[in-house]
Amino acid sequence: MKILVTTMLFLSMLLPLAAEDTISFSGSSSSLSLQEGRRHVSLTGGAVVTVGSLTIEAETIELDGDNYERVSCTGSVHVTDSDRGLEIRTSNLVYDRSAERIMISSWCEVSDSTNELVASASALFYDMAAEVLEMQMNVRLVKNTSDGILSAQAEYVSYDRSSSTLVLSGGAQVDWKGDSYHASLIGLDLEEETVSLSGQIGGSIHG
Repeated sequence: MKILVTTMLFLSMLLPLAAEDTISFSGSSSSLSLQEGRRHVSLTGGAVVTVGSLTIEAETIELDGDNYERVSCTGSVHVTDSDRGLEIRTSNLVYDRSAERIMISSWCEVSDSTNELVASASALFYDMAAEVLEMQMNVRLVKNTSDGILSAQAEYVSYDRSSSTLVLSGGAQVDWKGDSYHASLIGLDLEEETVSLSGQIGGSIHG
């Protein structure tokens, strides 16, 4: 049995995700499909989905699964996590609510107000529970430090927000305090404000 409900100028609705969780969503044009084994919600026109401290805005948002665990977003996607002090902007995004993971296969920009860091990349995988962001392809980042702006680039960056550390690899380079470093692997400790190099290393330092 399938039930299809379509609502124009849809304002808002609440759906239970689990016994202790609720999702709220809105959109100017929306449809709701309830079918055994599969539920689906389609939102367009100023679509907004909120789960806890996480808010996702996009041109189009699709919610799928028995508990609406898969959230697919397209067009001007803006993610805000007020508890973590994190914002993400991109054009396409998939949020797996049950696994607490965000997957992006398009250009994206990440703004971390907690660690005063901004990064951009061509792909991103965010494990929200572990607080780890994996950024790939043409990664660029800028960090505000006590000694000025630190800038870095690499093909791959693993950012562990829980320990405030980053590991850069693949053409990794860091520019800071007038010095430039490049290495096979570069480690950054944001709390200690230190840079560590390993593998094939090089650079220029001003004494």
